[in-house]
Amino acid sequence: MTENTGGNSPVDITELLPDLAALRGTNVGASEWKLIDQAAIDAFAALTGDGGPIHNDPETAERIAPFGGTIVQGFMLLSLLSGFARSVSMPQTGIGFRLNYGFDRVRIIAPVPVGSRVRGSFVMSDLVAKGPNAGLMTLAATIEIEGSDTPALIADWLAYLQLAPKEAS
Repeated sequence: MTENTGGNSPVDITELLPDLAALRGTNVGASEWKLIDQAAIDAFAALTGDGGPIHNDPETAERIAPFGGTIVQGFMLLSLLSGFARSVSMPQTGIGFRLNYGFDRVRIIAPVPVGSRVRGSFVMSDLVAKGPNAGLMTLAATIEIEGSDTPALIADWLAYLQLAPKEAS
């Protein structure tokens, strides 16, 4: 909640971002379902170089792996979080801008077969001060697979929140 800023009084992030701080520990929403087809998997492989038969060769994947065909790349799933999070409404009051600060933990739990629909769901698990003019928000992010009780991916995702400049009086 607070951080000592080296001689200054500790910062109380709940006073600086009260609407956002009120969401701590709550589910902030889920995105719409997104179909992942072979064209999307192939495009991701072409862009990133993360290809291979298990992702891009349906006949070989069916023969060598137990998934019944190709599966989505783990990093493709991780990259979907940005778009999924954009569809979740969170308070912006007091925030100048947000930056992706990385992840504390990422686990790919279950393979996602081609033709599956996935979505992101988010819990705002923490918000702490990061110096006198910023905060660090942690979202517990989950990528769900439609029709499955097992998530595809779970992650503790960090966002740096630069506070908006205070207006001069």
